[in-house]
Amino acid sequence: MSLFPRPLAACLLLLLSVPGTALAEGDEVEHRVEGRVEGEHALLTVYRTLRNPAARYVEQRHGFMLPPGGTVHGFALQAQGQWTEGLLLANSESERRYEALRRRGTAAPRTLARLSGYGSGVELRLWNVPPRSSVTVRYDVRIRIRHAKGRSAFSYPLPWDDEAGPKPALTVAPPHPEADLRIEPGSALGQKLLEVSWKPRPLDGIDARAGLAPWDTGTLGFLQVRAGRLSEAPTRARVVFVVDASHSVGAHGVTQQLTRAGDYLQLLPDAVAEVILFRRSAERLFGRLIPASEWKAALAALPAARLETGNGSHLDEGLRLAQQVLAEGTGPARVLALTDGKLRRAFEPVPAAPSTSAPDTAVHLLMVGGRGSYVPPHEKLSERLVREACGGIQRSYEQDLEPLVRPVRWEQVHVEDDQGTKLEELGALGEGDGFQTWLPSPETPLRALVLRGTRWGCPASLPVAIDAALSADVGRTAYNWRVEPPPSEAIDLLAKSGDWVSPERSFLAVPPGAGPSSARTRALPDGVEGGVVGGVSGGVISCPLAGPRQREDAPKYGEELTRLLQPALSACSREAGGASLQVRVETTGHEVVDVEVEGAASENQAACVREASWALRLPSLFDDGFPGTYTVRLSP
Repeated sequence: MSLFPRPLAACLLLLLSVPGTALAEGDEVEHRVEGRVEGEHALLTVYRTLRNPAARYVEQRHGFMLPPGGTVHGFALQAQGQWTEGLLLANSESERRYEALRRRGTAAPRTLARLSGYGSGVELRLWNVPPRSSVTVRYDVRIRIRHAKGRSAFSYPLPWDDEAGPKPALTVAPPHPEADLRIEPGSALGQKLLEVSWKPRPLDGIDARAGLAPWDTGTLGFLQVRAGRLSEAPTRARVVFVVDASHSVGAHGVTQQLTRAGDYLQLLPDAVAEVILFRRSAERLFGRLIPASEWKAALAALPAARLETGNGSHLDEGLRLAQQVLAEGTGPARVLALTDGKLRRAFEPVPAAPSTSAPDTAVHLLMVGGRGSYVPPHEKLSERLVREACGGIQRSYEQDLEPLVRPVRWEQVHVEDDQGTKLEELGALGEGDGFQTWLPSPETPLRALVLRGTRWGCPASLPVAIDAALSADVGRTAYNWRVEPPPSEAIDLLAKSGDWVSPERSFLAVPPGAGPSSARTRALPDGVEGGVVGGVSGGVISCPLAGPRQREDAPKYGEELTRLLQPALSACSREAGGASLQVRVETTGHEVVDVEVEGAASENQAACVREASWALRLPSLFDDGFPGTYTVRLSP
């Protein structure tokens, strides 16, 4: 991000060109940009041709926006038939020399130029522009490349409107033969841009490097991270699908889950697989690990009754059985648990086992849609399904299954120093993405850095390389930073010795023989200073988030359960003698997910009532997807 907000810079640009500033108006007739990529930088050579339509020598002032993150490192002026290279001077010195040459004198009029910076742009002042002729300036811009969504990119600003000047004619040499270079219109923070992007050369793993520059008694650090391909798919993997066959998903939901399982196997064509169905209990569907090539035939051969839904959503039972299946062999393994998330309240993640704690094993959760999808899933599903097992979570609306085949991103990424102090939170880092951020530490020197995060929920770390070239470049990168700038004190310190245009340094191009001349132009009166008037307003609108939706508390549900269970109690009482008891029934929609019996005359009677409760097929009254728990008191 620049030192000034972009709307403020826009106001400044408008101010520089409005009538009444005692400067002659001029037309920009050409704006040409030639670009190339070297390493992590885009190097642009910008040519801008400016015309004086008046019949006398004039002074002109122009404001040019810089590309986001761009700095100016070279400057030259072409006027009156010759090129003059600019000299980078302290800002006060270049201004003093320029003003001295504006005085009245006896020298022949020669055009001179001064290029200074004001944050997100540069200001060009031209003195003694010849009548009815043009001059051209050339300046060199350096931009640090950004990485996102598998492409490398930089931006170049377009005029604010069609009357603000000609659109730039931008050409960029492809960085490499397979670059797939694209130049497309875009925008950021209200600024129209040309977005230049290309496919970078392949990278395996994460490239994390930092530049460090002394600052007070500490360090100003700059971190640059780029993620390439983070992993490869396992070969000859063993895959266990744990499939929800409860009433809440319905027959269509079971079919949907098996279809998703088939899609998953297409990404692992040499794998073997088993399916575990869970309702109140869990069962193996095939009884063996079948090759992925036999998947469709094996499903087609199953009797329809094997896939019927039932009461109970005991995901934990399915996970335990998956552990047993994987214990029978060796090699990379994946457990993919599919569910609509409507589980009994007593659900807890499964204890660790060697078969699911191995480094090449993962236990994933794939949420599927179903009736009552507006009801939040069980809160425990945000934790690891199996203790000490790595794994990811994917929502029903996410179609790409590759993130459950191999790790394609790090989560909760942050950088620490050698003392374990967290310096910066970075968020998530996916393949093809990158980070660039500042690490200000004015009091404590930075030495060793570590990148930390989680990969499939398990800890991951990588040492950050301290790069000498990046360290030498920290100052250049500090100016006109496009996201979050480093502290202004650090920018000021670095700019004083920098080789770029900034409030501390500016270019002055003075051709040989130039001096105070008799071609006095109209200039800003003494004592007149520019200024900016404007304001920004904003705010945040907060909307309350609704809590988990619950079924209405109405007696009709308990009364209906009593009516359904009373015949079962009568039958069970004949076996164990008459006794009053109470049954606690937990439901999610029209599915029974848990049953507890208290006050039975014997264990046989309790078991009888429990099985009768599990066998209930709840009517449409309950078919709203909401959870509910009811205590029913029954008398013989």
